Amino acid sequence: VVSTQSTGSSGINAEYGGIIVTIYGMSYARVALLIYGGYRLANSEGPMLLLWHCPYIAVCGINGVSECYYFATMSQAEVERYNWKLLPFSVCFLALSVCLSYVFGSVGFILANIGNMLIRITFSIRYICQYFGGYDVLHRAIPSVPELALILVCGGACLLAKFVFDLTESFLGHILHVIIGGLSFVFLLKMLWQCEDASFKNFLKSLNPVVLKSKAE
Repeated sequence: VVSTQSTGSSGINAEYGGIIVTIYGMSYARVALLIYGGYRLANSEGPMLLLWHCPYIAVCGINGVSECYYFATMSQAEVERYNWKLLPFSVCFLALSVCLSYVFGSVGFILANIGNMLIRITFSIRYICQYFGGYDVLHRAIPSVPELALILVCGGACLLAKFVFDLTESFLGHILHVIIGGLSFVFLLKMLWQCEDASFKNFLKSLNPVVLKSKAE
């Protein structure tokens, strides 16, 4: 039996990770490639591809959780029927890949993957809501407004720093950008922890079980 509490907890863990990866990935995709391959790689199409992989990681995490509960609660007959439904999903993905790749180039293929994941997430969430008899389970899987606002503020600060320091193209500017990101990330985790949100603490525990142990000591 799958409970609404476990569904909400797993869903919010995926959303915390996905949102944080996305907001920091948007700001530091180019810096990461600059460190890895220098200006030649950083000034290519690579940063844009890496940037769009961040929201793709987010939707993959949410899709993984939603489909996990979907398959865990389906009967064998429903699983077999679902396998047939994967065919139109594949057709939609192929159509999106062709259209978006034509319009946006290489980024379009990533956008097609995001669109495919969103379609599957919608399908799974619809089933989950029917299974639990309402949309209350979705409320449990969404971070609170203050937490979302805090995440967006930290992400916005890093994005602003990116635009400012990218204009300088100096080594010191990139170092300051990384420092700002590191400090904002630590501040974000600290503030979310102080909110005493059990879901966020479960998210940290899933990353590193030692965190909660050291906190208790």
